[in-house]
Amino acid sequence: MQTDICFRNLSLNTHLPSVTIFQKNHLDEEARSIAWKVIPHCQYRWRHPFSIERKYSYRLCDDQGNYSIVRDLFPEKLPHHDEQGLLITQDTNIICVRKTINNKYTGIQLLKNNRIIAGQPLSTHCHTSFRLTDEFYIAADLRTSQGKRIHPININMSLARFDIYNKTRIDITMTGGQPGADSSPLTFQIVSV
Repeated sequence: MQTDICFRNLSLNTHLPSVTIFQKNHLDEEARSIAWKVIPHCQYRWRHPFSIERKYSYRLCDDQGNYSIVRDLFPEKLPHHDEQGLLITQDTNIICVRKTINNKYTGIQLLKNNRIIAGQPLSTHCHTSFRLTDEFYIAADLRTSQGKRIHPININMSLARFDIYNKTRIDITMTGGQPGADSSPLTFQIVSV
């Protein structure tokens, strides 16, 4: 299952701001979110269609920049002990991951559509947790790139929330930002179709 998204830029902002979509998957509110999708410099009246899958997957990483293969995360089949020595459990919408053996992997990345949406260190001493959610956030000009962390100082008043639960299509339109003294802020109109 997936939700089709159509982003459209109707903003008159002359510097063509980038638009970033992300989730808040960390339980620690201080943890920085990761830019899941960045739409750079979308022209006036242009559309940018994409899809968001409902399922999550994960991969492990080490300190040298190596990654394991991507594995699907099936919440309905938890608890699960995988061949890499991970114990994955679930409590409502919270996934907990713990290393049960010493191996080279030092981190885990949560993926959606094969793109990083969250990441945490792994340890045999404590568990790592992620919140699985259908809520996404969209904002303009976050000064980041896809797969990179978002600095909280860059989150601005354009921030808007949308939910993909039981929705097959969502239209998102960015408006505002016209030049001049009477400029209005960038905003997003979100409509489920």
